[in-house]
Amino acid sequence: MLKIVDIHPAQSARSEYVVLQNLGLVNVNLRGWALCTDAFFDGDSSRIADEMYVFKDDVQIKPYARVVLFTGSGENDWQPTIDGKQAYCVYWGRTERVWSYATNMHVLHTLTTRRVVAQPSATGTAATAAS
Repeated sequence: MLKIVDIHPAQSARSEYVVLQNLGLVNVNLRGWALCTDAFFDGDSSRIADEMYVFKDDVQIKPYARVVLFTGSGENDWQPTIDGKQAYCVYWGRTERVWSYATNMHVLHTLTTRRVVAQPSATGTAATAAS
């Protein structure tokens, strides 16, 4: 279970970051987790894309290991921390701050996914089916 443990607002996107930590007892796959503001729950589609980061890396986060999401640019990789442990650092690649303006932040996880495809029906129109 990933939990937000630190938010570091800053004057620039390069210095802004959020720290997540796996507080569970088992490894967590980072892929599919997301960090967002209230825009997601408000259904504000004009802000959702700007205020939500979805982790795409297929990386295992061990219990009590940390993930640091930097708003600025860099290369995703494991980095040593000052306490002698490792943190997985992820870079959004943005030039504008996001988290410094947020009132609330949320960490979400997609538990299941299902592919939806359109298949032609007998009448020649597309019908939606799951595969």
